[in-house]
Amino acid sequence: MPTHLQTSGVAPRPDSGLFADLKPHLSLPRLAPYLAAAGGNQRAAIRLYQWNIELSGATYQALHVFEVVLRNALDQQLRIWNPTQVDSTTGVSRLSEWLLDPAPLLQRVLRDDIPKATARAAAAAAARHRALTHDDVLPQLTLGAWRYLLPDRRLSKQYLWNAALHRSFPYRSRPEAHLVADVDALHRLRNRVAHLEPILDSRMADRHVTALRHVLRDIDPNVEQWFTSIQQITHVLRRRPRP
Repeated sequence: MPTHLQTSGVAPRPDSGLFADLKPHLSLPRLAPYLAAAGGNQRAAIRLYQWNIELSGATYQALHVFEVVLRNALDQQLRIWNPTQVDSTTGVSRLSEWLLDPAPLLQRVLRDDIPKATARAAAAAAARHRALTHDDVLPQLTLGAWRYLLPDRRLSKQYLWNAALHRSFPYRSRPEAHLVADVDALHRLRNRVAHLEPILDSRMADRHVTALRHVLRDIDPNVEQWFTSIQQITHVLRRRPRP
């Protein structure tokens, strides 16, 4: 008995035909890394592309946890530190809602980040016909802004770290440079995933999971254990297709 595909005049195609169908839409430059990783095998390249989509999804889920936990840890300490700063013109202490009333040091360190985040949050709040709040602005700050708050050679950032932000990682037992390196690597990974770039290096993906676990453990081992129980990256890595 003829199949539906036969009766409709559409013959089944081999995987190489699928590659030919997808190439104009995905583009050969985008497929090139997958072809290289698959040794030129078109069928294997498409399987790798599909697998990379799955790995990117699992990675983005993990980065969701990382970014939310990191920003809340830093925000908690900045809410405590900001009121210790006094407005030089009024003599009044700054608000704990530091995104609405940032001390000069925060304004210098974050520069345009707070105004841009505030503008985005204000537009959303106005559309809902309500007043702007600190918690509206908080998620509008990018991961790059949170990463930039961490210490480097700039004295202003080191001062902020020593005065407040080191307390965001109460379980840290390693040098701060290791923490900063991990956050920096995860920030770069997030940008790569957000721009739909391949993340085919399984060893690198393993290292990113380790970095993520270390940062979360520095904040709270209970969060790190919860993350480890729900993250899907290691499961997807085991399913990497063979050429």
